[in-house]
Amino acid sequence: MKVEFIDNFYPEEIDNAEVVLVELLKSKSLKVSVAESFTGGKISSLITSVSGASAVFYEGIVAYNENAKMQRLGVENQTISEFKPVSYQVASEMAQGLLKSKNADLGVSTTGIAGPKSDESGFPVGLCFIGISYKQKIAVYKFNFNGNREEIVKKGAKTALLLAINTIKTYKG
Repeated sequence: MKVEFIDNFYPEEIDNAEVVLVELLKSKSLKVSVAESFTGGKISSLITSVSGASAVFYEGIVAYNENAKMQRLGVENQTISEFKPVSYQVASEMAQGLLKSKNADLGVSTTGIAGPKSDESGFPVGLCFIGISYKQKIAVYKFNFNGNREEIVKKGAKTALLLAINTIKTYKG
């Protein structure tokens, strides 16, 4: 599986990204699974707020704890030890883990630091990684969002939806 690490992708803001994503998934007969850490279920909540989402939403996992990331998503202990939970590598393995069951076509993962303080890693508040897995390809995007905890979570969730839309629309297989 090919993995890309991408810095500084800032999509245009779309207020109804969850509606656009659900309709796009329906039109292509695709299902999505989500693995969230710092967004704490916000992406899943946005998607399932759309009428008809049950046709395209397979599952949402809030893997906030390192053990949950390893046990539920197959993130390697060595990856967490070497790179820390907030990293390109962990976001990649989370997104990859979502598609292993073959029940979903698109995987969306988030890991980051929403604040108000950093954790023992010392990484800055607002640092996050969003992984998108689709058609044997994984792209991981790095962001440094600003704002309070709620704003960072909202920005992360909305950006993840936009990245999922962009990935499907621009895929060339």
